[in-house]
Amino acid sequence: MVACGPNEPQSNPTDIDSFVKAKPVWAEGRETEKNMILSFREVVKAGLNKESYIRIAASTDYRLMVNGEFVAHGPCVAAHDFYRIDCYNLKPYLKWGDNLITLEVAGYNEPSYYLLDQPSFLQAEVEINGEVVAATGSEFEAYDLKQRKQDVPEFSFQRPHTEYYILSADFEQWLSDAAWQGAEAVKLVEQPTKTLLSRHVEYPDYRLHDAVAQENNIYAFECNSTGFLGVKVKVEEPTRLQVRFDEVLWEDGNVNASRLGCQAYIIYELQPGEYTIESFEPYTMQYVQTEVESGKCSVEGIYMRDYCNSDVDRATFVSGNADLNRLFEVARETFRQNALDVFMDCPSRERAGWLCDSYFTSRVAFDLSGDTQIERNFIQNFLLPEKFKHIDEGMLPMCYPSDHPNQNHIPNWAMWFVVELEEYLHRSGDREMIDAAKPRVYALIDYFKPFLNEDGLLEKLTRWVFVEWSHANNLVQDVSYPSNMLYAHMLDVAGRLYNDAALNKQAEQVRETIRQQSFDGEYFIDNALRGKGGKLALSGEHTEACQYYAFFTRTATPESHPDLWKRLRDEFGPVRKQTNAYEDVPFANAFIGNYLRNELLSREGLSAQILSETVDFYLPMANLTGTLWENMTTVASCNHGFASHIAHVLYRDVLGVYDISPAEKMVTLRMIDSGLEQCKGSIPVGDESVDVEWTKNGDDFAVILSLPEGYNYGVVPTTNKVNVVLK
Repeated sequence: MVACGPNEPQSNPTDIDSFVKAKPVWAEGRETEKNMILSFREVVKAGLNKESYIRIAASTDYRLMVNGEFVAHGPCVAAHDFYRIDCYNLKPYLKWGDNLITLEVAGYNEPSYYLLDQPSFLQAEVEINGEVVAATGSEFEAYDLKQRKQDVPEFSFQRPHTEYYILSADFEQWLSDAAWQGAEAVKLVEQPTKTLLSRHVEYPDYRLHDAVAQENNIYAFECNSTGFLGVKVKVEEPTRLQVRFDEVLWEDGNVNASRLGCQAYIIYELQPGEYTIESFEPYTMQYVQTEVESGKCSVEGIYMRDYCNSDVDRATFVSGNADLNRLFEVARETFRQNALDVFMDCPSRERAGWLCDSYFTSRVAFDLSGDTQIERNFIQNFLLPEKFKHIDEGMLPMCYPSDHPNQNHIPNWAMWFVVELEEYLHRSGDREMIDAAKPRVYALIDYFKPFLNEDGLLEKLTRWVFVEWSHANNLVQDVSYPSNMLYAHMLDVAGRLYNDAALNKQAEQVRETIRQQSFDGEYFIDNALRGKGGKLALSGEHTEACQYYAFFTRTATPESHPDLWKRLRDEFGPVRKQTNAYEDVPFANAFIGNYLRNELLSREGLSAQILSETVDFYLPMANLTGTLWENMTTVASCNHGFASHIAHVLYRDVLGVYDISPAEKMVTLRMIDSGLEQCKGSIPVGDESVDVEWTKNGDDFAVILSLPEGYNYGVVPTTNKVNVVLK
């Protein structure tokens, strides 16, 4: 068998797509029961220095322990009706003689943004020295221990159930005592055969760190953190303990467990004794507050077991500006918590992989890890299902692995899927994936055709038509011009990907129609409404976000609309919150408007301006939570994966690594005066790296460059003189 799991030296430790003996099993007749936890265990014998592995597929979630020691949480997210196999190296956890393998498996059977509503099962096998010694279907007993209460509220409408435990002091005995016989085993039956896939992506980082006790029963982590919350408690009499958590403190100095519309707490009913209890699900928090609702106990400590990306430490960025260095580290931490097996919107309230978000996060993934494997898995999840049963034919889910029985979707975000494909091809060279996506892309184009009006523009799109979190999203009725700008951009990308000139022609026709209809001489208007008599009329409203969409999609350019571009460049952006200039133009939000703005400034080589705006806008976030956010305020999650895009901006617009093309084995530098005198950084490329160090003297850049084997470099001409020395 192929070895696998953490700490393995082989080239592909995640390429496992089948079992030798294991069968999928679950408690008879309970495959669709909601919030059911089954506890599986098996004793295996091991000698010293024996190669040992366990392979696991499951629905919905599992926790693996060996001899009472935590090993892993899973599974890796897969497409609808597909399941990825995790494989772990057991050698570090086994001892001579009897070893107890335990798996807690939660079958949620509840539609959510985070996990799919699919029947529960476990399929697992243990291999020692090349022989399968235990497998579900022949070994492993299971128990319904009732330690976790089943009938509880949902954590949020996007995620599964709140954790509520009823425990006695010996609650862990089944995890650590090979001779335990404290409950009657449930009858397991074989489940239908599962379609299995390799995991491919790296395994998580599970490092431990403690919170610091503060006043009012509050504990604080050094920064916003994501993982499994651990509580150490000594109970003197029967106790009900509530543990609340959040990313920020509320106005009254307490933890508000419902700030995000979540039930962000865990309930413990405990008998006398000493406990170390870890949450089953991962959560995000900077602050924890405990409350003894009844009884008597003392909380001895709070800790976190991280559940984060383990493949970001090779990337570095150091400049002469401490604020930029801080933002890079915070961006890396934000990415680390939001990129396990999908690119998550946030690791707290939903843990879902949203399209559009992924366009930005995927850039960072390539920069920080040097590969595209998470992105490849992410795209594959949208391609593998034959259809998505809850949404219209041809449309794509707005996020993954979401299951939307309410039939909701975001047509705009499906357009971003196509836009991302072009950049994925450039990063990966994976033409096979692009060709596999072609039927989905053309089905999406077909989906939009019935919405085209007499002018060739999309009109009266259904479901959640979304531009960004600002007033712009109140202006999406009838003909939404930002939506049509993005539609033209999508058509253009599809035309280039599949050599379809008709799509490129249609894209330009859509752009030209938007220019003629939407631009009023000063601004692009957000939408046109169908009035009496069926005539379209402009709403007259123009938002900052709409202008950024126009330039990002090349509906407008600095050359075609110079006055508008100059106004946007010089007088708009986050600074308007202080200047209050142009009050008649509603502000853009962080996402997506200000991200598009950064892209536009970068196109024009305005690095110094990017730095100034970036520090002013994002540093307060970094200093408050140690992560980066979706909005300008704490009204939403304070930890959003796409916000890590700042790391990409720093590499591109400050360090000067404008592009890396693995397919062409080419690194492109663009050195522009950002106001810094020196900078250095390292960007992983596979197992190697691009290393850049530069100093600036006047208009001259002195660059020391190290490249991966076989790579060449080029320099984008600028007004600056660039002297490159290959190391």
